[in-house]
Amino acid sequence: MSFLPQFLLQIPPNTQGLRDIKPPLDVPQHILPYILLSALILVAIVGITWVFLRKRHQTEVLLPPEEVIIQPPHEIALEQLAKLESESPDMETYHTIISNIIREYIAAQYQIPALELTTTALIQQMTREQFSDSCVKHIRHFLSNCDKVKFATYQAKQSEADERMVDAHWFIEETKAN
Repeated sequence: MSFLPQFLLQIPPNTQGLRDIKPPLDVPQHILPYILLSALILVAIVGITWVFLRKRHQTEVLLPPEEVIIQPPHEIALEQLAKLESESPDMETYHTIISNIIREYIAAQYQIPALELTTTALIQQMTREQFSDSCVKHIRHFLSNCDKVKFATYQAKQSEADERMVDAHWFIEETKAN
């Protein structure tokens, strides 16, 4: 412990010496000019902001609202099927797309979450929703065949893909009036 005081004593003293503390600042007795200047600056900032916002609001041109044409779900599905027919994807992709088109149609037409349900759950839901037996039978056959191609190693032929397209068209035409 005796080392520290000896070390401090060895530091050369400040050549300028100690200085006195600074005196307090003089506060002017009349602060009214400062308050008026601050208020004037504040009014100028608010006025410039108001003019800028008003001018910007006036320059905006109001466009007439666009007409939104909502297509019925069956028209959307038929357009998607026509587009799929014009393309020539591989069989697995074809069956995935056509299955999704029909599931999206069911979801839009009947508010059934068909894209989120398994095939079995979708068939059960459709049975509860009072679909006709022929529709349930066709859609069960359609989706199970699509699932075989999508999830199993089943290699579908072009004739089977054509059958899926016919089934999809039949289902949409059968259920679009409901």
